[in-house]
Amino acid sequence: MARRWSRLLAATGLLAGALSLAGALSLPGVASAAGPEVTISGLAFSPATLTVTVGDTVTWTNRDPVGHTVTGTGFDTGTIAGGASASVTFANAGTFAYVCTIHQSMAGTVVVKASGGGVTHGDGVLTAPPTDAVPAAGPAQPAGPGTWALALLALAGIAGLGLASRRMALARVAQRKR
Repeated sequence: MARRWSRLLAATGLLAGALSLAGALSLPGVASAAGPEVTISGLAFSPATLTVTVGDTVTWTNRDPVGHTVTGTGFDTGTIAGGASASVTFANAGTFAYVCTIHQSMAGTVVVKASGGGVTHGDGVLTAPPTDAVPAAGPAQPAGPGTWALALLALAGIAGLGLASRRMALARVAQRKR
């Protein structure tokens, strides 16, 4: 009977560990962007200059252990925690310089090209569309309650594995004494 419980606890621990790993790979607040991406690492934006088309959503992913912002004319992601991401959709053409307001030496530029190339008037003068941007999802949010549940599940799995291995060791010692 003790062996059966030990196996059940070990299986539960393995399942909990696998689920917590799967959850860690898809944490809320961490975008898996298919569009243009900027990585924040080593207190720098990479690439420092990114060229996109009107309507594109740019995602900044913070790989540093400290928080950063992406703040430019018409957009501000708020603080992006380490490991998190934030996105901004650029609705109009133009050149958008941005900085991290926490670390002023960090700067970058998004160049947004018009998909239609602007408007040409009868006099042959090309007028570029207005230059502003719209935040895609607002400030980056801290991890939600699901993350805490996954952390508790992982702790339960670790405890289950420890208890199972201890029971198995005690069972072996008891068998040797017989």
